[in-house]
Amino acid sequence: MGMGRLRRAILFLAITRGLAAPQTSEFDGTWVLKFKGQSIFKLTLATGRGHLSGLLTRPRQLAIDQDGDVTNVGSEQEALPVRGAKLKNGRLEMVIDDDHFSMTKEGQDRASLVLAGMRPWRLERAADSSAVVLATNLPQTEYSEEIRALRSQLSTMVKEEQDARLAFNEARTEAADAKNRPEVLRIFDRYGCVTYSLAGKDAAHNFWLLVQHQGLELQQRLLPSLEKAAKEGNASMSNYAYLYDRVQVGLGKHQFWGTQIKCENGKPVLFPVADPAGLDARRRELFMPPIRDYLKMDYLVKFCVGGRK
Repeated sequence: MGMGRLRRAILFLAITRGLAAPQTSEFDGTWVLKFKGQSIFKLTLATGRGHLSGLLTRPRQLAIDQDGDVTNVGSEQEALPVRGAKLKNGRLEMVIDDDHFSMTKEGQDRASLVLAGMRPWRLERAADSSAVVLATNLPQTEYSEEIRALRSQLSTMVKEEQDARLAFNEARTEAADAKNRPEVLRIFDRYGCVTYSLAGKDAAHNFWLLVQHQGLELQQRLLPSLEKAAKEGNASMSNYAYLYDRVQVGLGKHQFWGTQIKCENGKPVLFPVADPAGLDARRRELFMPPIRDYLKMDYLVKFCVGGRK
């Protein structure tokens, strides 16, 4: 073989090796989700023979809310395999425990991990994977005796009304809402809208849920306070969207985020929506699922099929 042909052969071999080289190597390593300084889960990725494999190690008992905040972890752990990993438009797409994730690099050692309908989780690449110790509990915020009592009361009120709703028992539901009404007003008169900073995220959510199930007049009264808190990051924007839509529907107006449904022929359908063409875009901004998926949610379907009697 002549030198020219040899050089061309070497060049061709180098090119083909480059093409066959793993394209996912930039994602290799151990990526960690941290919350309040603690490691919550770790995603370990490794490329070999052109194939990416990995494991997600996490607490078996792990609760993360729609805003991406960790609300509970347990001591027992599980390791879930990464399946179907592939690069797509610079993102790493993969399936873990039947959920579809998308991972995007945001620097040498930072990345975001996205699950549809959730805010991105910010990951950091660990320098030493063996040094990553996952949290087995979350630090508890210290509240005054008065606020602890408020948190307990809200939790009890929500449990009672949710038990009735999930049983699709209309009489019990109406009784629970009527019982809660004066207490919701008393709490609002005492504290205003229950916010994250006042009593924690779970208590703020519970208060919103109780208001969501009250009458229009009370909802209208509390809506401006929730809007202010949500826009300041002291309450949930998606909770505000639900309450805003409910008030709009109660007033006979068009909702904006498509959260309110009615039942027609045993199926959930939306009350009229302003600017329906932009609905899914608005929902994405608040990390809500697309409207098509929302209308297929199990609770809504059951509510319309047999729950509403």
